[in-house]
Amino acid sequence: MNVNYDDLGDVLEYGAISDNEAIEMCDNILKESLTETDDIVLESMFHAVYMGVSHRDIASKIDIDLILEKLECFSEEVLDYIITIMARSGKQKYTETIKMIGQMYPELDIDDALNELRRNF
Repeated sequence: MNVNYDDLGDVLEYGAISDNEAIEMCDNILKESLTETDDIVLESMFHAVYMGVSHRDIASKIDIDLILEKLECFSEEVLDYIITIMARSGKQKYTETIKMIGQMYPELDIDDALNELRRNF
């Protein structure tokens, strides 16, 4: 299947879809990311999810847990999106995961993510 995740990101940002449809779309992208190995495609996938959580109040409703066991397989650029998505969720259970990612990649701004996580709680 040839999916253009940039187009899906546009739909999540500007599209006339319901929040439930946006949640389902984000969850499907997260599921698809589990089998994707191309870093460029993964960046597009997580950028699309980022657009959804940035422009809609759905971050706490998407199933971020789907990708937790695969975090070590993602590049720094993808993990940057992931920590922002986790932070927007407001779910405190992601605090330690964000800190772990920050230890793996000290140049990522996890302080911003942790502050946002607290704000969205």
